[in-house]
Amino acid sequence: MEKISICFCINDLYSQHLGVVLTSILFNNPDNFFDFYIFSSDISEKNKHTLNTLNNNYKNFSLHFINVNTNLFKNIKITIDYISIETYFRYILADLLPNLNKVLYLDVDLVVNGNLQKLWDSDITDFYCAGIDDINFNTKKYKQTIDLDIEDIYINAGVILFNLERIRKNNITKQYFLNNEKYKDKIKYQDQDIINITLKKQIKKIDYIFNFTSRTKKIYKNLAKKAIIIHYVGPKKPWKNFSLNTLKILYYYYLSLSPYNKYNIFIKVLLQIFYFINY
Repeated sequence: MEKISICFCINDLYSQHLGVVLTSILFNNPDNFFDFYIFSSDISEKNKHTLNTLNNNYKNFSLHFINVNTNLFKNIKITIDYISIETYFRYILADLLPNLNKVLYLDVDLVVNGNLQKLWDSDITDFYCAGIDDINFNTKKYKQTIDLDIEDIYINAGVILFNLERIRKNNITKQYFLNNEKYKDKIKYQDQDIINITLKKQIKKIDYIFNFTSRTKKIYKNLAKKAIIIHYVGPKKPWKNFSLNTLKILYYYYLSLSPYNKYNIFIKVLLQIFYFINY
């Protein structure tokens, strides 16, 4: 059974959403074994227990909870009010996971609606990472403000396959922090900007189906049914703004299957019917 390593950086308030992501991965990838690494400074014992109850339905995973000292990031400025300091834990993944050569990083404002093997198998030997070229940032004007060339890939940092071995070899962790200080008054999108600045010229582009957003759907409608990872970017998260949008309903479907399920059987059946009609 192929083993896939995936990591998440969360605070306790996002435990439910992590439960949804984990459920969606395990539901759609029964032929893989997953090592899930959960980086947090405050996740509660109650939520750890709840997440571990996934073992009642799935046997192909292990959960590793790793405490991170936030003092490393005490001088870092938060510029987006709905994003917490935990997003910056991505700077130190290579140090936190010294025995891994690569890891798939995922945000928890997303669901996995298909098989991850193809993404995991992406050859990143000669790259620091792989991600989708964010269609919201393909503008010369913004790229120039953070010293990127127009042809440089600017990835969305919610789904990144990291080459940890290469990052350690070239001491990129230190460079993240140096660039954070250098560009702190220029960046708008926090560590996402710094990751793109630091790793520029050595980022591999992957298919949009591995980080599919509502914006992507407007431009590439034909990819919607093929999307493997659906990412709810921006402040309008599905758990805050309910809608009948087919992408957002997926969150509720996987929530109904997760340890955080709060629906009665009638609602659960409706969600299942919706899922099978649309997917």
